[in-house]
Amino acid sequence: MPRYKKTPDPRHDLPTRRLAENRKVTTPEGHNVHLSIGYDPDEPERPREVFYSAGFKSGSQLEFQIQDACVMISLLLQHGLRPEDVAKSLSRVEQPDGTMAYASIVGLIADELTR
Repeated sequence: MPRYKKTPDPRHDLPTRRLAENRKVTTPEGHNVHLSIGYDPDEPERPREVFYSAGFKSGSQLEFQIQDACVMISLLLQHGLRPEDVAKSLSRVEQPDGTMAYASIVGLIADELTR
């Protein structure tokens, strides 16, 4: 049985005011997902949080799933994981042209954070 740490690595607290940018991610099905990505002013090239802002029907189950996924990705980033580490751990599927693509919107969001 694996031994777990008694406490996780410390969370990187962000200042109240921080750099942010808005991005649009388009799914293979043609849906647009709008995200706000927050950065630590001390490390402006490193994303530390992501918020879903629009793209799916308000109040839908899919909207809530994306919001929750963004919270979990943000917590991983604030506990020191790099976006690349998160993205490489997510499922991919082979496309008809032979390329690999993320199998879910969560993967697309994590991949967007690596850009």
